[in-house]
Amino acid sequence: MHFNFSTHKRLIVTLIFFCVWANPVFAEKTAHILIVANSNENPFQEATIGFKVQVSAHAKIKFTELTLAQSKSPDAKEIERIKPDLIYALGGEATKWASLQTSRIPIVATMVLKDDVFKQSANMTGVSLGYSLKIQFQWLKLFFPQKKTVAILFNPAENAATVQDAKQISQQSGFNLVAIPVESPKELPYALEQLANNVEILLAIPDETVMSVNTAKEVLLASFRNKVPLIGLSDNWVKSGAFYALSWDYKDLGQQCAGLAQKILNGSPAQTLPAEHPRKITYTFNAKVAEQMNMEIPEDLLINAKTVFN
Repeated sequence: MHFNFSTHKRLIVTLIFFCVWANPVFAEKTAHILIVANSNENPFQEATIGFKVQVSAHAKIKFTELTLAQSKSPDAKEIERIKPDLIYALGGEATKWASLQTSRIPIVATMVLKDDVFKQSANMTGVSLGYSLKIQFQWLKLFFPQKKTVAILFNPAENAATVQDAKQISQQSGFNLVAIPVESPKELPYALEQLANNVEILLAIPDETVMSVNTAKEVLLASFRNKVPLIGLSDNWVKSGAFYALSWDYKDLGQQCAGLAQKILNGSPAQTLPAEHPRKITYTFNAKVAEQMNMEIPEDLLINAKTVFN
């Protein structure tokens, strides 16, 4: 058989061109991403910038940005008008809004505390603000190597399964967990009195009954009175008087979400991409509270903190 090298070379070039063209990353088509956020506050802006820079580095993207205030009207038809290929939602309210608008367009969400959000819509994935219990107890060991007794206040209707997991993980980490059920806000004062019973650390978990704007002052005062350091849910809790909290690099959160978005734009269905926890851990702590409770912070933790409140 006669072998024509030129023909063979042309065939290879054609195949390479076809493969490159067929790959969405290299295609000329511009993807349209709708970004909707709870507000324009700095954390949301940082997570948006991280997302936009990262996802734009790998594909041609057109962005449309909305804040929730612009999208609140039940008569709004933003989704139909914009026709995005993907929605990037930042914050609980923005995520809920996006999920109510469409069950078809993939959603990548972040700035939400609980993983349950991602189970509510098959077209959604993203990065929660929550760290795993394993990570939480690892950091408790770093901050309090000599302490053993950790209390968690929780509403059984909301967090029974979480506390059951915490019991197992705490034991593996060398802690004794005291689980204190609080079925309604009126039971909180009695639950907080139990902090005086040899409890050494109070670990907050997301719980609408126990850890909310309405209960924060009461919980923080009980922590201070009993000299039981509270591990808060966010920087704001630490600023208000919690001992420390695991925090977030918002720009990196955006970049992590961009990685999920790139997979979706390249053809992976959102439901095949499990929601993730933040890959970069930061933390803040309150030096004044540490001083008042006569607790020393290891030097390396002082140096590497994202923020120290005084």
